Amino acid sequence: MANDHPLLKNRIRYFLITAFFIVFTAAFVIFFLFNVRIKDIEFENCVYSSESSVKRAANIKIGTHSYGIDKAKIAKAIKAANPYVTDVRIKRTGISSISVILTEDAPRFYIEHDGEYIILSETLRVLDEYDSLAECAELKVYPISLMPIDKAELGKTLVFKENKDENGVSDVSVLSAEDAISMLSHISESDLSGTITEADLSDRFDIRLTYKNKYEIRFGAPRAFEDKLVLVMKTIAYLENPENGYASAKGIIYASVDGETSFEPTGVADDAQKPEQDEDGEGDENDKTSDKETGKDKTNGNKITFTR
Repeated sequence: MANDHPLLKNRIRYFLITAFFIVFTAAFVIFFLFNVRIKDIEFENCVYSSESSVKRAANIKIGTHSYGIDKAKIAKAIKAANPYVTDVRIKRTGISSISVILTEDAPRFYIEHDGEYIILSETLRVLDEYDSLAECAELKVYPISLMPIDKAELGKTLVFKENKDENGVSDVSVLSAEDAISMLSHISESDLSGTITEADLSDRFDIRLTYKNKYEIRFGAPRAFEDKLVLVMKTIAYLENPENGYASAKGIIYASVDGETSFEPTGVADDAQKPEQDEDGEGDENDKTSDKETGKDKTNGNKITFTR
């Protein structure tokens, strides 16, 4: 029969495949054009930034094609309008939904500058400005003393005044901006991040930090700061271990000598609990200083010294 001719069969088969491909492509294009449009937008991690401010800056319209948005442009706009934001990630979470995920700098310090209280990150980025400390009380920020400031612009790192007199001579006692930012960056990347409740970086040869309102740490000059920081953290770990008998003490940690720290108790920490007394009026044996050699090198009166 004529319909059984092989050439005709091949033509029919080719026609059907082509027709199927055209119909499928047309359906996919229609679906892609009219269904892959944004219906839901979720903003995540708006801890310090106002979600409404982030939404306004993003300016993503419902109904916009999800593949037609400029992610880099949106991220730049959000960061420009919200100083706390350091990074923006935009991802598609469904056919018609996207998530805008923020990374924010946490507020750590404050300074007074030109009659305003400037809120700073741990690396001295300017995050906010307030007329009074009462207005920013909920942020739980702490004072920091720095070299003279030239500019404090929202979203940018502090700019310090040039450390030179009228004759062009530098004051060697003033810590450079580079050293200050470098030191705070090392702290931000260490286990001490978020624990500093006061900082004084105004004197290059007498750098002081306060840990949890409990230990005043005196670093001296910034020389070998990373090594000093490591040893300070080991010292704090030793002191806060209840087995070593110093957990309830507050005091001064001296870290100005390379490869060595020492601790001088000055009182009892505000949140410390007094040990129960035995019948003879003395504390339990476990409350006394351990004689184990766990980093403690020697004692000098009430002062203990640690070595690397």
